[in-house]
Amino acid sequence: MSLSRFGVVSATCALMFSLAGCGSYPDQPQGQARTRKQSPIPVCTTPLEPVQRSASGRSIVRTLDPEQWMGVVSPGYSEDRGVGPTDTDCTGHYLFANEMLRGGISASGWPRRVDPDELEISAGPDGLRVLWLRTLKFENGDEGGPLALVRAVDDRAEVYGIGSLRAPPKGTRITPMRLGSDNLVVVEAKQCPDPDDCRQRAHFYLARRGRLFESAQVDLERTAVLPSLTERGLYARYSLRTDVTYKPTGIQLLEQIQVRIIKYEEGNRDSDRELRKVEFQRFLRVERDTLFSSNDPLWERVVGQD
Repeated sequence: MSLSRFGVVSATCALMFSLAGCGSYPDQPQGQARTRKQSPIPVCTTPLEPVQRSASGRSIVRTLDPEQWMGVVSPGYSEDRGVGPTDTDCTGHYLFANEMLRGGISASGWPRRVDPDELEISAGPDGLRVLWLRTLKFENGDEGGPLALVRAVDDRAEVYGIGSLRAPPKGTRITPMRLGSDNLVVVEAKQCPDPDDCRQRAHFYLARRGRLFESAQVDLERTAVLPSLTERGLYARYSLRTDVTYKPTGIQLLEQIQVRIIKYEEGNRDSDRELRKVEFQRFLRVERDTLFSSNDPLWERVVGQD
């Protein structure tokens, strides 16, 4: 991105934030980032108090506190008032207007102050951060709210994409990633209705036009117990594990399924033994707003066939 074009973008966003009453924040530098030419292009930029550049001339990655990040993502935010149900983000979209968040309740009512513990901040490469504001509660125990891919570097805080996320508060892992020139947010969440039906999934969000779009879902771990077709009267346990490798052109998936006859206490039954192992590799490549799979998931082609 040329310096002249960056100046136009920065001036436009700075004007928008000044009209919304968004100020700059003092902060301490931490770490270094790539040069501007290699960095992603933000959709919103908020000015920060300048810091001294390093002797090498590389950009300085900065750490902001939850209140500062809230002001970056939602320029109308104030610490005293908190957030409201019709507040907007820096791109002009409503923070909580997403079908995924339907049915969520703010236990503290509206407007409500933001508890710093409710804003989960996850770090990634080159100073990238993912923010998840867990404001809404759901009957099944899930929590939800806005999801944002951001970075604070030198004299500015940048936003690359904003979306929504609903997930279990415990065990959910959120990671910002880079796929070549693409920005990606990976959300890993686990659900276990019962011990014989567990599923850990990775949800991949691509940053597009200022939004975070869920572009693919992949089972990382999954188990199921079903009647065996080949061993009449016995049950087979299917166990999936997926190894994920991130490449500049997409995501490589190595899927492995182990099939075992589950153990029976009756001594005359030939149980507790392995039937087979299956391994398959497929690839998710970026195509516009989605991640296109080179083949169907292995689970769908194997489970229930033994």
